[in-house]
Amino acid sequence: MLLQKIIDEIKEIPESQQEELYQLIQEFRHRANSNQSPELYETPDEEIIEDIHQAMKEAIAGQTIPLSQMWEGIDVDE
Repeated sequence: MLLQKIIDEIKEIPESQQEELYQLIQEFRHRANSNQSPELYETPDEEIIEDIHQAMKEAIAGQTIPLSQMWEGIDVDE
């Protein structure tokens, strides 16, 4: 059921913004598959759906940050 809700939301995204969504999904999968502890991902499904819905609204409204600027000013320790 959750997967169908996500699919329904994705169908509403204009084709011109699908590449950004694809990149967000890949980044999410990368973080989820990293060595981070599982409790970081114990967010209720409803909250996840609402966050995705809000992100899609912002993307459709053009409220986006170019990927080239997304990580500016963020220090990452490796």
